[in-house]
Amino acid sequence: MAYGVLLLTACTTPTPAPTLAFPTSAPPTLALTPGATPASTPTPLPIPTPGPRTFTIGLAAAPGTLDPAQATDEFALLITRHLYEGLTAYEPGTTRVIPALALSWDVGADGVTWTFHLRPDVRFSDGTPFTAQIEAANFERWLDRTPTGDYTFWRYMFGGFVGEADENGDPISLLAAVDAPDNLTLVLTLRRPDATLPATLAMPSFAMVNPAAFEGDKYFGAPGSASAGSGPFVLREWTSEGMLHLTRNPDYWGQPAKPDELIFKIIPDDTQRLLALQVGEIEGMAHLNPKDYAAVTADPGLRVDFDPALSVLYLGFNQAHAPWSDLDCRLAVAHALNKPRYVQELFPADADVAPAMQPPAVWGFDAAPADRAHDPELARQHWAACVQANVSDQITLYVPPVERSYLPYPGALGAAIQSDLASAGITVTVASPEWQLWLPDVYAGRADLFLLGWTGVNGDPDSFLCPLFCGTGASFNSDEQGNPLPPDLELAVRLASARAAPDAAQREALYAQAHARIFDTVPAIPLAYRKTAWAYRANVTGNVPSPIEDVFFNLTFAP
Repeated sequence: MAYGVLLLTACTTPTPAPTLAFPTSAPPTLALTPGATPASTPTPLPIPTPGPRTFTIGLAAAPGTLDPAQATDEFALLITRHLYEGLTAYEPGTTRVIPALALSWDVGADGVTWTFHLRPDVRFSDGTPFTAQIEAANFERWLDRTPTGDYTFWRYMFGGFVGEADENGDPISLLAAVDAPDNLTLVLTLRRPDATLPATLAMPSFAMVNPAAFEGDKYFGAPGSASAGSGPFVLREWTSEGMLHLTRNPDYWGQPAKPDELIFKIIPDDTQRLLALQVGEIEGMAHLNPKDYAAVTADPGLRVDFDPALSVLYLGFNQAHAPWSDLDCRLAVAHALNKPRYVQELFPADADVAPAMQPPAVWGFDAAPADRAHDPELARQHWAACVQANVSDQITLYVPPVERSYLPYPGALGAAIQSDLASAGITVTVASPEWQLWLPDVYAGRADLFLLGWTGVNGDPDSFLCPLFCGTGASFNSDEQGNPLPPDLELAVRLASARAAPDAAQREALYAQAHARIFDTVPAIPLAYRKTAWAYRANVTGNVPSPIEDVFFNLTFAP
């Protein structure tokens, strides 16, 4: 985050002058000489009005773009979330969905027709009214890729673009049609039922943009751009040095944002970013280095906030490789692993033991079965019951060769797992080829066992469980020639039913069943949920730690 010290100093908020105290008792009565002119009553000095309050946060890198549809890096998504809004949003601190530009929505009995009833009297920052026709133009832009771009999250969440088809010639895009029958009604028609749609539309990538910004660099192409959203802030300045200065949108339809101004300052170096926080040049910082947790915690002027985890680290089994199709073999590994020790010794005080394949902060979490205890003797019993004739002489455990956000010390964890398995009589060899080879090998099904993590991008349980267990995850069931085994049909059916069910209670029940099935069949062993650390000045309040997004809409500053 590259704003200079002088710029930061200039952007700090001056301390308001103290309020002058005036006596509350009546002044004494003056006796006037006849004919004398009364003295004029002194005018009280005006009480100074405090200037706008500014919150400055240090980021590790500049955004690649401020076009929400094209943004992929975390800081671009963070910043655009303050400028742009979607039909739906995430309830603060949770992954549940609440209304935003849509007041409400209905889904037809067919599960594919979604009708969104839009909020009236919303305007973009240039005064353009927000209408269903503009909403439809945004969907058409994403579907058509106009102007040209990658639209990465559209492809990931909606499958593809207009004109693209599968091997049978069928369109691959989830969205079949978009229609605006009147100014405040938008109708989306899907090609198949998908109850995750409201959660997907809450992602910052699907925020509404004034169509005037679709072409050219005036709005979000480079420093000097303006903003074209309806959010609580507008872009005042994006400097060539990387500073982004946002001011409160005076015409925002919702609750006025606090503070008055936001400054995102780019400070790439961790140490310099923390120093800027310590001396008061910034009031908050992203990506607090774990080595600095203790120093920030010990400083009475600072504090650490941890966002609840949105990822899970797990050990996966490739059941196409012997002996992992045998449940006893998988149970042997499950009881051999000492998950509490891994979290205590190999994570920097920012992780919890994982009992399920999605973190607790994601709705639908269910860990009703008690997590399996570390029990080397029980592990040995299961291993003895395993089909020994099918046990390979060479079992390979793939461990990431580089640190990942969900795994700070991969080599140390791989060694600890190897040791625990050896104590149960299970001999494995650790493989850590370079990442460019490692990941394709795992995804192609060449590993026997593997350490990997998963993040659910839209906060819905489906985004955790279906990519892993609906049959598309080759790492769990493909041989070294890429020939896949069918997935666990019972689990896949439950997950597909949960994705299609429009009723929230029904979905929760189906996900509880899915978690129970995963626990019973052990296709993978969840190990840890790692949280994300932010640091703030101690006088900054109102921030709500969130697993899915961080927003600075309601900050206050103690004296």
